[in-house]
This record gives sequence, C-alpha cells and structure tokens, in this order.
Amino acid sequence: MHSIDLGFINNNHTSNDIIQIISEQQQNTIAIGHSLGFLYLLKQFPHKFHHYVAINSFLRFSKNDDYPAGVPSRILQRMSKGIDKDAHLVLSQFYQQCQSSDSIPTQINLARLKTGLQYLEIEDFRNALPLLSDKLTVIASDSDPVVSAAMTKDSFKEHPIHWVQDTTHTLPITQPDLCAKTIKNIALTS
Repeated sequence: MHSIDLGFINNNHTSNDIIQIISEQQQNTIAIGHSLGFLYLLKQFPHKFHHYVAINSFLRFSKNDDYPAGVPSRILQRMSKGIDKDAHLVLSQFYQQCQSSDSIPTQINLARLKTGLQYLEIEDFRNALPLLSDKLTVIASDSDPVVSAAMTKDSFKEHPIHWVQDTTHTLPITQPDLCAKTIKNIALTS
C-alpha cells in the first residue's frame, strides 16, 4: 500500500520513486482520493486504476456557467492571496470550515498550497466520468461544508453516491470504519 502526500504541510511529499511504483501498479490498485486528492489522481495518472474511491470529492470544484454548484473562483483567489499574507490564518479558517479539530501545522508549503488552489480553480474532469463509471465509488457527507451536496450531485450526475449523515469535510477522520468497510468490500468484490 502506498500513499501520496501532496506536500501542503510539514514539508512532507511523496517521492518520485513512489509515484513511479504507483504508475506501474495502476491496473491492480484501488485508488482512494479525499477531496482534492481525487482530482490529483485523475490529473496525474491515466484512468487505469482498477477502482477509484472518491471521498468528499468532486470532478470540478470551481463554479462556471455549466457548473453553478461550484465555489466561485474569487473565493479561491482570495485564499491564494491570503496565503501570501498569513497562511496560518487561511488554514485555520479552512480547518474550521471543514470542522476539523486538527491543529494548524507549523510548517506550511506555500507554493504547494497555491498549486492546490489553482487545481481547484481550473481543473475539470467531468468528461472523464464515463471512463470511470463502472469502477468508481463515491462517498459523500450529506452536509459537507466544503463540497455541498449540490456540487457532489453536479459532479457525479447520475452515478450512485453513498451519502453519509455527517456535517464535516473529513469523512476519513469522522467515519473511518465506514470508509474502511466500503474500501474492503470493493477489494473483496472487484
């Protein structure tokens, strides 16, 4: 099992060696992405994973004419500018919105955070849904304060969504047993 750390905090990031191993093992891998992590998987790797699990995720984040449930770009741009001024304040506000009780890390990689915000603003993988639909499981909080139910529905259209009664953006933390059980069932049945 391998994990990818996007390197936003504590100067952790996944080595190129691990990325290469993941690339080589895609056809036998269940790829699990939380929030932006799912978008990252779709951006960085061809759509060849054995199965995908999207937790509190989306195929597009920012609002546009054909995606009204998205978050307005101005909010992401404001966060990006705020990172330059006071990254701890921006992260603190985001953690509060997510309803996360984690403490704000002392080491923050500003460049990687800004890259993540750019992904949220410009990336759009809604056209990939037909390629993923037979190998995709979506788990979403019904009252997610970051990824609204409307955004989730808009992203995944008619694809089945496993709705969880939860008011956070942190299902892997607030509902770890449910997430693990879902992933285990996928591993046993696919």
